[in-house]
Amino acid sequence: MRLSGLGKTLGATGEAVERGIDFDELPSYVGYQVRRAQARLFSELEAALRVFELTPGSFGVLTLIHANPGVTQGALAAAFGVDKSTMSPVIVRLERRGLVRREVQAHDRRRHALFLAPAAEPTYRAARDKVRTVEESIAARLTEVEQRELGRLLVKLQGADAP
Repeated sequence: MRLSGLGKTLGATGEAVERGIDFDELPSYVGYQVRRAQARLFSELEAALRVFELTPGSFGVLTLIHANPGVTQGALAAAFGVDKSTMSPVIVRLERRGLVRREVQAHDRRRHALFLAPAAEPTYRAARDKVRTVEESIAARLTEVEQRELGRLLVKLQGADAP
């Protein structure tokens, strides 16, 4: 599937446009446009979360741990669609910062349950408020009808197994 009606000199920066970079058919690819949008939105979230020394990914991990006390690293990795070994360094960093704590599970001592550390709650809530503000700003670029349609289309692009 290709998108139509998009220009060839759609640059990531003013410099790219000034140079006359020819993006050929890239702007007509759905994946290219989704990736560019994701990069732009993550950049805005990164800027908002910088004061908390969090990335959008680590904020997402904190959010799932907050919503699912006792979740395992394996379950988090599956929820994000990444390997457990990819999740491990994120958990270690959050634990070292005192934002997450691990507890050995009684029924399987090889597994750890993850919890938001009690002292982390104010940081998490402040970061969540900041993310909500950024999200509202992003959403305001679209009408309510466009927001619902975009959400529906993004889920459709993810396929049948989308959450």
